Amino acid sequence: MAPKRKENETPKNRSSKKLKLDNKTIVTKKKNTKKTHILVKPKKTLRVDTKILNHSICVPTTILKNCTNLDQITHIVYQIAKAATIFNVGELVILELGDRKTKQNSDDKQRLSDSMLIASLLQYFVTPPYLVKSVFKKQYMKYFVAAEKLPRLTALPFMRHYNEDEGRYREGLAVRMENPSNKSTKEYKQTKYINIGKDELLSLKTQLVPTNVRVTVDAVERKVVSPVEAYGDFVGAQSSFGYHVRVTKNFGSIFTDCSFPNGYSQCIWANSGDFFYDEQEKKYSKVETKVPRITKIVKPETNENDSSTTTQPANLLIVFGKWYDIKKSFDESKDQFEGCDGAHQFFDGQIEMPGASPQGNICIEDSCMITLSVLDAME
Repeated sequence: MAPKRKENETPKNRSSKKLKLDNKTIVTKKKNTKKTHILVKPKKTLRVDTKILNHSICVPTTILKNCTNLDQITHIVYQIAKAATIFNVGELVILELGDRKTKQNSDDKQRLSDSMLIASLLQYFVTPPYLVKSVFKKQYMKYFVAAEKLPRLTALPFMRHYNEDEGRYREGLAVRMENPSNKSTKEYKQTKYINIGKDELLSLKTQLVPTNVRVTVDAVERKVVSPVEAYGDFVGAQSSFGYHVRVTKNFGSIFTDCSFPNGYSQCIWANSGDFFYDEQEKKYSKVETKVPRITKIVKPETNENDSSTTTQPANLLIVFGKWYDIKKSFDESKDQFEGCDGAHQFFDGQIEMPGASPQGNICIEDSCMITLSVLDAME
């Protein structure tokens, strides 16, 4: 028979359990008292030297990373083109970061690269429907099957629906004509004939223009006019409608191959498409502390008596994408920039997305519209 237990005596196994529980509570208390690192986010006011501010945007080819068909690709590029035309973006730069991994088939050799596909679609969206067959070669038409079903970008005057599409001012493509001198065998590089999408070519009265260039014409007076004269003062960079598209191989070429004569005056980063971005991680500490948040854009005040105000427009470049991709592309071209510590030195600041969405957690195509809206409100 088991011996009787005393009143104040507790079993050994119970006391050991209590000790273990006490130890656990002590450990958890220590964890809770651990100090968390508070990230200091610097802020900055961006100052420009002129009242006129042109915008350029750079998007990586990774915007197509999760696309599996042409419809998805077309809708993503359409969103970027729509944002660019609404906010009068003058230049669209496509940063090559490699093509998507797709199943190999017999058509892979003829398939366009991701960068060329994006560039072709972007150019298609700012081309009047009556010029599509003249601007693009026949083999490109299969890539516009989904694009031709989407609404026109009516922010561009020449893309609006006129009565029977019979506007006085139209976009046209200069068509080659025969050399007036029969003795010369050289190719004649000027022409007076313009394709404006009608049955007959428009013949200019007194002007000659280079062949294969896009021009704005007055169909009544039969002359080439500027977009300002045709559509008003709402024009893009360098007085042209729509945007200029170019493809760049690496981060360095974004700046060295700039289409503006004076280059970019400022450059900012829009963190987007990075759904695992954590600003508290050590690998992002440099960009979070060295690239400040832009809170305001300050332009010079207009003074009629002051003639020293800069007349050249400022060119602001906005680079979209993951910081990892930007850093990787910079490392591939860092030999061009001696003494440069990193990609963060190219940026004057970064845009902080509004609302409760964490940094980077917005896809690039949506971030384009949001960022341009935020910048427009700052100016």
